[in-house]
Amino acid sequence: MLDVLATWAQAGAWGYLAVALGAALPWLEILVVIPPAIALGLDPAVVGVVALLGNALPVVAIVEGYERLDRWSRVRRGRPLPGADGRRGSRGRRVLARYGVPGLALLGPLLTGVHLAVVVMLASGGRPRRALLWTSASLAAWTVAIVALSVVGVDAVAGDAG
Repeated sequence: MLDVLATWAQAGAWGYLAVALGAALPWLEILVVIPPAIALGLDPAVVGVVALLGNALPVVAIVEGYERLDRWSRVRRGRPLPGADGRRGSRGRRVLARYGVPGLALLGPLLTGVHLAVVVMLASGGRPRRALLWTSASLAAWTVAIVALSVVGVDAVAGDAG
């Protein structure tokens, strides 16, 4: 743990903070944030952890917020929240119908973004804790893959340049 903190301090916490904030934004997420951070020389392991946390925390907030809104809706209005609408929501519902919560969680970062994928899972009747579990596992897998591919890509470019 001390090594991670030392790396953070040497590289400057601002770069890692930018990674966390970028990963948390729905239109950037880990697919767009990790490769440039590694290319700019930030530690790949720390980038992966920070990006994962930055992307996962809004997902937790979405699930928690949805559960509270749904509970409120059931008590106050006597019915659950309405389903997801719109073109992007319909694409997510098709994936959910075909592959289930695990499929939407794994494909979500590519199809709709992980934040919208979670909303579609919940609005389409998926159980909140199951959606959170599968989305977290998917984010971890995507993070490891993107970090590994970014390291290989940076090394290949550096090898060609040298």
